[in-house]
Amino acid sequence: MPLDFSRAIAAAERDMGCKGIGTLHERTLHLALKYYFAPDGATHEQNVGGFIADAVTEDGVIEVQTRNFLRLKEKLSAFLQYCPVTVVYPIAETKWVVWVDNNGVVQSRRRSPKRESVYSAMGEIYSLRAFIGGCPLRFALCRVEVEQYRCLNGYGRQKKVRGEHIDRVPLTLHDIVMLETPADYLALLPDDLPMPFTAADTAKIAKCSESDMRMLLNLLGQLDAVEKCGKRGRANLWQLTERGFDIMGR
Repeated sequence: MPLDFSRAIAAAERDMGCKGIGTLHERTLHLALKYYFAPDGATHEQNVGGFIADAVTEDGVIEVQTRNFLRLKEKLSAFLQYCPVTVVYPIAETKWVVWVDNNGVVQSRRRSPKRESVYSAMGEIYSLRAFIGGCPLRFALCRVEVEQYRCLNGYGRQKKVRGEHIDRVPLTLHDIVMLETPADYLALLPDDLPMPFTAADTAKIAKCSESDMRMLLNLLGQLDAVEKCGKRGRANLWQLTERGFDIMGR
C-alpha cells in the first residue's frame, strides 16, 4: 500500500536535505511521487533491461516523469519486455509561485492563474502512442497542488525575467486518474456528447484546449473507440465506433 502523501513528502524532503538539490536531477515533487508509489527506498533506482528505473515494485516498474515523455521511449522499449510499467505524471491543478532572493528568503507568494487538467497530459501521452493499446502500460495522472520556487536572479527591475526555476514542492495530492484501458480514455469525453462531434465542440464542453482534445481523440482513434466520419468545414467530425458504444454501454 502507498504511503500517506504527507509522509511521502516528508521522505522526499529528508532525501533532498541529505543529498542536496539536484541530485540525480530529481526535485522534491518527483521524489515525493516516487515515495508515494514506491514507499520502500530499497526498490528505488533499479536496473531493468540496461536502464535505471525510478522504482520496481510488485506492480512492475514505476517511472515518474514530470515532462518530455519522448525521453522515455528507449526505456519503455526495454522495461516492457520484462514487466508492466506505470508512468506517473503530476498535473499542477493549483500552483503557487514563490519568489526567493539569492539567500533563499521568501519575498513573495502568489497563486498562478494557470491551471492544468488531465487533458494537459494528452500531448505527452500522444508522444508514446506506439506503446498504447498493445502493451501493459498505464499512466497515473496525479492532480496536485504545488509551490513553484523561483529565484530573483533574472533580468528587469524586479529580477523576475528568466529568474531561475529552483524547485516544485507538492502540498496536496487531490486524486489520481488512471489511464490503462480504452474505457479509461473514453471516460475523459464529456457526458451526453452529441454525435457526430468536432474537437472544438468537445473541448468547449470539457473546458480544455482544442489541441489537447484533438490529441485525446487521436488516441481514442488508435484504440478503435472513435473514428472520423466526415468534415464540418475544415474540422474533422468524429463519432463513437461500435466498440466505443459497447465500452460505454450505450
